[in-house]
Amino acid sequence: MAFTVHQGRVLRDGAPFTALGVNYHPSQAGCRLWSEWNPQVVKEDFRRMAADGLNTVRLFLFWRDFMPRPDDVDEEALSRLEWAVAAADEAGLACVLSLLTIWMNGQLLEVPWRADRSPWRDPELLRAEEMYVRAVARVVRPHDNVLALDLGDELWNIDMAEARRLSRDDVAVWQRRLADAIRQEAPGTLVTQADDASGVFGPEPYGSDNGAALDLVGVHGFPPWAPVPIPSTMSYEATNLVPFLARFASAHGTAMVDELGSYGVDERTAAAYLGATAASLLAGGAAGALVWCWQDLASRDEPYRERPQERHAGLHHLDGTPKPAMHTLRKVVRAADDLALRRAPASTLLYLPERVRGRGHSYLDGPGSVPATFQAYLMLKRAHLDFDLVTGEPPERAYLVCPAPTRLTLTDIERLTAFADRGGTVYLSLGDHLHAFPGPEFVGAELVDYELDPVGKSELRWDGGTWPLDWTTATVRPTTLRATTARVLATYPDNSPALLEHRVGAGKVLFSNAPTEQQSARPGALTGAPWEEFHRRLARRAGVAPLLDGLPPDVEIVSGTGRGGPRTVLINHGRHPVRLEHGDEPGRLTELAAKEWTVIAPGEAEGAPR
Repeated sequence: MAFTVHQGRVLRDGAPFTALGVNYHPSQAGCRLWSEWNPQVVKEDFRRMAADGLNTVRLFLFWRDFMPRPDDVDEEALSRLEWAVAAADEAGLACVLSLLTIWMNGQLLEVPWRADRSPWRDPELLRAEEMYVRAVARVVRPHDNVLALDLGDELWNIDMAEARRLSRDDVAVWQRRLADAIRQEAPGTLVTQADDASGVFGPEPYGSDNGAALDLVGVHGFPPWAPVPIPSTMSYEATNLVPFLARFASAHGTAMVDELGSYGVDERTAAAYLGATAASLLAGGAAGALVWCWQDLASRDEPYRERPQERHAGLHHLDGTPKPAMHTLRKVVRAADDLALRRAPASTLLYLPERVRGRGHSYLDGPGSVPATFQAYLMLKRAHLDFDLVTGEPPERAYLVCPAPTRLTLTDIERLTAFADRGGTVYLSLGDHLHAFPGPEFVGAELVDYELDPVGKSELRWDGGTWPLDWTTATVRPTTLRATTARVLATYPDNSPALLEHRVGAGKVLFSNAPTEQQSARPGALTGAPWEEFHRRLARRAGVAPLLDGLPPDVEIVSGTGRGGPRTVLINHGRHPVRLEHGDEPGRLTELAAKEWTVIAPGEAEGAPR
């Protein structure tokens, strides 16, 4: 096959390939693409996609159309699939094919003979699934424009109760069985699994951190359905959500954003959201993005009778005219070579503990700490500190951030200790005083007790700066620390320690029991206080400086190497315009509107808002 994966990127015939395209249902046929077959419409839509500069299309293979009986794969459906893949190739499009498609837009387009049996454990269904994926793999094997076969979009929603009963091993074995079957029929074919945000934020056994059999980690999310509070589609948090999902997935493999878009907004808002989000996720290292979706839908069949608003999420109107979001996508496509940066290793690490997503359902098990990790991601971005997300043994860097874990395993504590022993600085905030306190030897302090009433702990005070604390939105209980061998850097109004510095080996540990990353999930908390300055102060104690001084917090900065050489991407995630002064031409300004982005060469701009 033409597509391979190397160092977190997709290559086509050995050259870098950034997948930029759309999810596709024909406007009239909708989800009846394969049963109400109209090749002329499909071919014309593919031609229009290519004319817009897109290079990838995602097709959904509704299982009921391809396997109406449990012991037979429909030859006519397979023939139509092969025609579609060939037509895409003729137009210059790569294909992502989603195989076991039952769940779509909140409804089950059910295989009639499944009879509520488990897709992951029922022996007869497993045999049928393997027969089906082998048949598809054989059909597409001659075509070198198949980017990946997706085992199934959000397929855990087929039976969520059963999916949650699975073990991580159950999921891994199921994925391995189907991926191996595909590769036996079509060696070299890339395999992925498309998951929504629950595959990052949730404790379920499936997700970005459990895909060893996969070549690409598929991930997507939408602001209205985010598992964390997103104040609005135009908020700073909204256009950082999917880039965070992609960065989290990249810690476990090669990340592909298989859906990207917005709902419940006007066309200008949809375009603004798409531009900032796409630029950010590509600059952050995602292998590509497929926008939801190509065109508004005229279809009135399922699933649109139950959720008719799903018909209006297209990049084009019903008459085929482009919406503003399509113009925005064209801009992203034109700049893709410069947006898809190769970043140098960062001096800061954002560490993902072993139980960051949470596991277990006993009274001892609390929630995972991914929401706090997301807040730390936002704070570090606003502080303009470059960082890499890392899982497993941390590499040697200057600074490691471990925000509010709700559980630290002994392995986690050993890793953090080793990082400090080697001379690094660890910042650790407390996410659970029972299961995430690493011990007095590590932090240089003892926990005195917890109190449900946070009286006396309403703010954190540090060298003349104050940061308000809202314990009502945090899951960690207020605690009192007694410093033993640590130095107190910051205190609460009751004069108890709020931030400590402790020598560990050749390095040091900065430890706080304040809910800095947990409480910031409250709408307005992130931007209502200078948390970026808090994190800049922490980083300075590790000898780490921001990428650029003077930029407003809403502007993201990503530096690296594009195909044209060194580049810096600036993205205004805020609601208001900013102006940046060019360092080599005093008086010359670049204005970035809300959600606008730009790519500059080294020395071309200084971040001095005016």
